[in-house]
Order: sequence, then C-alpha cells, then structure tokens
Amino acid sequence: MIATAPQLEELLPEIARFTRVAIDTEADSLHCYREKLCLIQLSVPSGDHVIDPLANLDLQPLAKALADRTIVLQGADFDLRLLRRSLQFAASSVFDTVIAARLLGLREFSLAALVLRYFGVELAKGSQKANWAQRPLPARMVEYAINDTHYLLPLAEKMEGELKTAGRWDWFEQSCKRAVAGKRLRQTAWSCRRNSARALEMARERSRIGRSSAIPHFTKLRSGALGRVV
Repeated sequence: MIATAPQLEELLPEIARFTRVAIDTEADSLHCYREKLCLIQLSVPSGDHVIDPLANLDLQPLAKALADRTIVLQGADFDLRLLRRSLQFAASSVFDTVIAARLLGLREFSLAALVLRYFGVELAKGSQKANWAQRPLPARMVEYAINDTHYLLPLAEKMEGELKTAGRWDWFEQSCKRAVAGKRLRQTAWSCRRNSARALEMARERSRIGRSSAIPHFTKLRSGALGRVV
C-alpha cells in the first residue's frame, strides 16, 4: 500500500521503465453522495501496487509519469472518467481488454471470465460493493483490488497476439483511440431525457436530498424510475 510521498516517489522510476501500465480504480459511489477516488491499483511487470488517494498524497507526479504510457484497463470508461476528474489525468493511449474481448468474439468478457479463460484462475468475489473509503482496508479487499490489475498485462499480451492473428488489430487500435477521445463515455438514462420537465424536477429533488443526507442519490430514487415518468 503506497500511502506516503517517499513510497510514491520510489514507484515513479518503476513506471518509467515500461511502456504499458495496468490501472484500475475503486470509488465509494455506493456509499457516498459525492463519489470520490478511494484507491488506484497499478501493475507493471516488476510488481503490483495499491495507491491510497485518501492519504493526502500529491498525485500529480503519478499523473505525469503515466502521461505517455499505454494504460491497460478492463473497461476503460469509468476509470478514465474518475482519473480525469480526480487527477486531471487524460490518457494518451489505452488498451481496453473489454474491447479486445468483443473484437475476438468472446461471449463473456468480465475480468473474472477472461482470467479464467486465459490463465485458469478463478478470482475471489465479494468486494465489488464494499466501502472502499474505509481505513484500514481488510486484507481480503486489498487482495481483491490487486487482482483487478495483476493479470491485465499478460492478458493484454495474449489478446494482442490473437487480435493480430485474426486481422483485427487495426480495428482494436481505432476503438481504443475513440475511448481516449471520450466518445464512448456513456450518458445516464435521465440526461438523455433532459427535455422532460417532470423528470428534471425529480432529478433536482433527488440531488437535493442526496446533498443534505450525504448518501448516494439512487437510494432515494433510482435512475430507471426517472425514465418511467416520461
């Protein structure tokens, strides 16, 4: 767990040694109204690291170190958005294993399914909805977090070979470039219905309740319910 400036400083030269860096993030969106970045998992060929953004670290040196690396992620949209908002980090190049899996025609493309397919390893479950803002983190949650990036680099290597063999590498690169440009970021259901005065008013009320109670807004009124009022 990297929670001090000297620890982070020691990591930066390791990042510089490699062209690809595996990244994942954890947030507290299920436990807090104003979602925040709670954990950054980072793997390079020399090892796995967990960075604690809640430890009052200056993460700008990390963002700078990652700027010209290829970032390997499992489903890039959420993580890129969270890193952009929290670190002002915009990736220059990504390798999205979900995009790769789809282009390879795989029917199951969750991280657990891909790790089982390519490495025969069954990942532990159970921490997806945990409160990542709690400190200290239980050992099982740290293990879960590390596994989110531990297999990504060898997975990317295997999938790259298959994509090139299938003649789909160019398609993959184009799709990842669109992801970097932000064109694949999803909108919420209610924002697509922004012309509905009633839905907007309900959304504002949900937001007001969330701010006053400091709990996630969906616990008061789910986004799907906003869509049904139109």
